[in-house]
Amino acid sequence: MAMKKLTKVNLALTLSLAVALTGCSQPSNSAVKPAEPAAAGTPASPATAKKDPVTLRITYWAGSQITVDKTNAVVDLFQKAYPHIKVESEYYAGDAYWDKLNVQAASSSMPDVVRMDYSKITNYVNKNLLLPLDDYMAKKTINMDGVNPIHIDGAKFNGKVYGINIGNNSLVSFYDADLLAKAGVTPPTPTYTWEQYEKDLRTIKEKLGIYGDTHMSQQHFAVWLRQHGKKMYNAAQDGIGYEDDKVFTDFFDQQLRWQKEGLISPLGVELEVRGLEDGPFPKGQAAFGSFNYWSNHVDIMETQLKKKVGMAMYPGSGDGKGMYIKPSFFHSIARTSKHPEEAALFIEFFTNNIDAAKSLNAFFGMPYHPRVLEGMNSSFSDTQKRVSEYLTTVEKNSSLIDPPDPTAGVEVGKIFKNVSDEIFFEKISPKQGAEKFRAEANAILLKKK
Repeated sequence: MAMKKLTKVNLALTLSLAVALTGCSQPSNSAVKPAEPAAAGTPASPATAKKDPVTLRITYWAGSQITVDKTNAVVDLFQKAYPHIKVESEYYAGDAYWDKLNVQAASSSMPDVVRMDYSKITNYVNKNLLLPLDDYMAKKTINMDGVNPIHIDGAKFNGKVYGINIGNNSLVSFYDADLLAKAGVTPPTPTYTWEQYEKDLRTIKEKLGIYGDTHMSQQHFAVWLRQHGKKMYNAAQDGIGYEDDKVFTDFFDQQLRWQKEGLISPLGVELEVRGLEDGPFPKGQAAFGSFNYWSNHVDIMETQLKKKVGMAMYPGSGDGKGMYIKPSFFHSIARTSKHPEEAALFIEFFTNNIDAAKSLNAFFGMPYHPRVLEGMNSSFSDTQKRVSEYLTTVEKNSSLIDPPDPTAGVEVGKIFKNVSDEIFFEKISPKQGAEKFRAEANAILLKKK
């Protein structure tokens, strides 16, 4: 393998990484053939043309060996398709990745291709560290023909694209179709409403004597805000993005109704959840599973329940405003790259080449290029096909993802969680909670701006 491993990492698989990845599976040990020249817009292989040798540096974070193996497999395919390009890669675990990248940025020594998280890319763009990719897209070095702009615009700043999404995820409400059938409840459709959801929770409780779902968190509130034409943060990100606290109180008032009727699991039960395999839904104790789940968690749910599970958008998403597609991460080119053309070739190959996609097997999120999806369909598992269908439904009923959270976003999240707990334990009213959240969140946002 023409690959240089520059850094050792802690290879423990973290829960946070699991949230970002989809459809994990071990790479095949069988030999791989060179990429087809015309696969999903990939330029013809230059194997027969004499090219000056180029060494391309790439960097990424890895919290598990499978992340390294999957990336190495695509690198091997790429080097076979482009023999004149040698790829050297380095990887780091967790915060060490961003620490190292910041040091490299300060010394103008960033690798050519850098892996960007959605929460980080704004900062790198603002510091003028990344190269716009529009010219490479225009000349189809990176071929995004036929791709819905919703998959591209998440990395667009001031009209220019600075990263290419490598794969998709979306928030999801899982449901147990068998339990719904026993209760006489129709599975959710894209036009499912909050009113119908509450009726179904009540029916499930009455007919089956189990929980309908769990309490909802900040990520549900963010979708709720989007459904009401609001955002969590204002445009300057120095304050909360909505003016009328009614949108906050309505969100919590309905949950207090559900809580008092026993339609959702007790908060004490939820506070004891220790992982994705834990909790009311994967234990068969609730008919719906909206507990901060993403579409890539379907394998875990089905393994725990030993059967297929349904996937639905959050209630109230039929107007296309609430739901959104979440990129697992972006590939970007450092502005200091000496080989931006070759870097663009690598990004195109990693994202849109059929053989690369089959090797990745949706590990980094579901592909979205129409030609890649068509080429992958025959090799998708039944579960992957259903995830792909679900993401297609979300794509048709969603709007552009909100801008990345501000620097103080983590602290705002803690404030929201603390206020939520006080409301659910009935120490304060939703109205008091709205006032407290606004005051504390605005203070920290303004301070950290």
